[in-house]
Amino acid sequence: MTGHQGSSDPDVMQIEVLTDERRARVVTDRVQLRRLAPFMGQERTVSQVAAQLGLDVTATYKATQRFLTLGLLRETRREARSGRAIRYYRAPQAYFTPFSVMPLEQIGQLNRAVHLERFEGQLARTMRHGLHGPWGALTRVLPSGEPFYDVATVDGRSWNPLDDDSPVVLSGWNLVTLPSAEARALQREIMAVIRPYLGRRGEGRTYLLGVFLTPDEGDSALSPAAPARAAGARTT
Repeated sequence: MTGHQGSSDPDVMQIEVLTDERRARVVTDRVQLRRLAPFMGQERTVSQVAAQLGLDVTATYKATQRFLTLGLLRETRREARSGRAIRYYRAPQAYFTPFSVMPLEQIGQLNRAVHLERFEGQLARTMRHGLHGPWGALTRVLPSGEPFYDVATVDGRSWNPLDDDSPVVLSGWNLVTLPSAEARALQREIMAVIRPYLGRRGEGRTYLLGVFLTPDEGDSALSPAAPARAAGARTT
């Protein structure tokens, strides 16, 4: 069940509807939201949140004060002690931002830009450590007319990311032409592969995974389709 902030029913999720773009920018930006999230639906101190996130207390305090100023959380109580009292804060369990306040493309660009920059940096570092020899970017055109570049050697030998001794990376943009039913099937197949791995916690290395699929109504100069390529090739 859902409801607005202030409901006394414990089974109703507290949702605050945001109509101010400054506040909406915080709760739709995963970087900023990371510091607000520990307060959502529970009473916490600045020190508790700083310890949970592994951040400096001063930096966390400044972020908390900004959230207070924006009205995204509130002080719930103070616990007396010698010296300065301990202050507790709480935010609603959830926020709702209408697309009339923050358009979907603005939210997407804001978050994807950060993750794509992170991905490209991590990919470059991984490839530098995992590839040995005179590798580079081989730019060419497929028989379909689609241009792309591939990780390859100067003599045209392409790198295969599926080799057992290759770094565990995937990077690629591909144009594919599909009937609507087949596109829907592809969407569901991709989600079925990914879903079992989402939200898992435990031992192991963290990987940044991004998957994108949308109808393409963009540059008419792009070829409508290209044959499938080995994972790791990237279109330009």
